[in-house]
Amino acid sequence: MKAYTLKMKKDTKEYHLFEGDFTPDGCNSPSLSICEKMKKSDSEKNVFTCLDENEARIECANEGRKVCGICVSHLYTTY
Repeated sequence: MKAYTLKMKKDTKEYHLFEGDFTPDGCNSPSLSICEKMKKSDSEKNVFTCLDENEARIECANEGRKVCGICVSHLYTTY
């Protein structure tokens, strides 16, 4: 199961998703967002951390248009 973290980018205030793994201590995430347009070091704050896919989908929907469309599309299946 994947773990998702939503971070706010310092300069644009846009939110980007990071997909990592659950660990015994919580979760981890890579240095680049799902869309690869944000580095972890460019983060101003975490909006949420360590949520599963369903929880992340709900929270991203609550945040609305501030969430990067490319990142959030990763949470939905396309046929």
